[in-house]
Amino acid sequence: MSISTIAETANSLLEFPCSKEELTDMERKTLKQLGISLGQRASRMTDADLIDMWNSFDLSKHQPDNPQPEGNGEGFGEGDTEGEGEGNGTGTPLDGTEGEGEGEGEGEGEGSQPKPSFEPANPMESELADLIRRVHMDIQHEDSMDTDKVQSMIDEQSKKTISGITTLMKKHVKNRQPVKIEVKTPTKKIIPEGIVHKDLPKILQALIRGAKVMIVGGAGSGKTFMAQQMHKILAETFEQEDYVFGMSGAMYQAHEVRGYMDATGNYVESSFVRCFRDGGLFLFDEIDGSNPQALVALNASLENEIADFPCGVVQRHKNFRMIACANTYGKGADREYVGRNQLDGATLDRFKPIIDVDYDENLELAITPNENFTKVVQMLRHAKDSMKIRHIISPRASISGGGAINDGVNFNEVINEYVLSGLDKDTCRRIIEESGGISRLKDTLEGKTERLNEENK
Repeated sequence: MSISTIAETANSLLEFPCSKEELTDMERKTLKQLGISLGQRASRMTDADLIDMWNSFDLSKHQPDNPQPEGNGEGFGEGDTEGEGEGNGTGTPLDGTEGEGEGEGEGEGEGSQPKPSFEPANPMESELADLIRRVHMDIQHEDSMDTDKVQSMIDEQSKKTISGITTLMKKHVKNRQPVKIEVKTPTKKIIPEGIVHKDLPKILQALIRGAKVMIVGGAGSGKTFMAQQMHKILAETFEQEDYVFGMSGAMYQAHEVRGYMDATGNYVESSFVRCFRDGGLFLFDEIDGSNPQALVALNASLENEIADFPCGVVQRHKNFRMIACANTYGKGADREYVGRNQLDGATLDRFKPIIDVDYDENLELAITPNENFTKVVQMLRHAKDSMKIRHIISPRASISGGGAINDGVNFNEVINEYVLSGLDKDTCRRIIEESGGISRLKDTLEGKTERLNEENK
């Protein structure tokens, strides 16, 4: 799309100069497209930056080569002669006075306004645009205003549109079906809301039984988000409205677990103590990044019904549950997670079961802002894994990179900065080649590979 076309679209949306402080989604997207065309990093520009760019933009330097006059339905053609009669859409006034061009407007200037351009980004958008055009053409316009008839027409066309959209969704969004689970307890059946990780059911069942679970998985595999979802389910299962959710990152001192007495003699409790005493789910994130000596303070609390804290002996609540999240198995650093510590065997023994949680690619597709880009990320991840290259490509790359693609950032730039960042150029090149090459990745982004697969079927 040319700069002049984008500028004309912006001019139809915004005043010049623009005095607004906040843009609508359409205005923001249009100005970002303009910024990209001008060679700017539009994805990082705020509304204020975009407005400043627009106010300093010289529209006169970017007019179309053959600008269309603003017709008013009175016989304007593409030339400069103005007719005086009513326009008939040919550039010739009805009284016989000829204009110099051949306009395409009809009636009261229809056709004289620039037609909005739309370039479908994927097969679904293309078919949806075609559906809307066909539905629009079916509506017959009449001079008289019969509100009942108009309402009937709207209802009829709405049914067609909804039916068509439903068909498209089934065709193009088949890989984005939310993962639905059902959890059975001794007293009830629970169906969590929304989409969940494929491993959530077995982790949840272990927690309901009273087990203390360790989840081991790569960065960005959804461990923390799963814990938040399970907290809500446990609160419903235990029928405890004030069910606490506590969380801690890596710990380095015992008081981070046990709490401490301040200088005035008042006890400052930790979130672990609050969950232990009042009933709650405690998430110990990055446990393998903690000081092993600090974790020894956990051992008695996890094993016994009572525990000794600075505030005194505390009875463990029957609904207290705990999850520990780690990138390793507590055996120390590995090639990918070099900052991890070896955990005390007595601490590790408190956690049963230890469950591996890998990336759930169906869940990744369901939460991404750009499904086709996520497929590109998954192709690069599989290539990296097959080559045994030490590099993390997590769903965070899909989410952040997909947002950048939607903002119009260059594809190669997104790959280098969001997916393969930190790798040398030769390693990036080898991963891309292993995944099929840059052309295949671009075809995947544009949905071409999916269309070819459909045609081959």
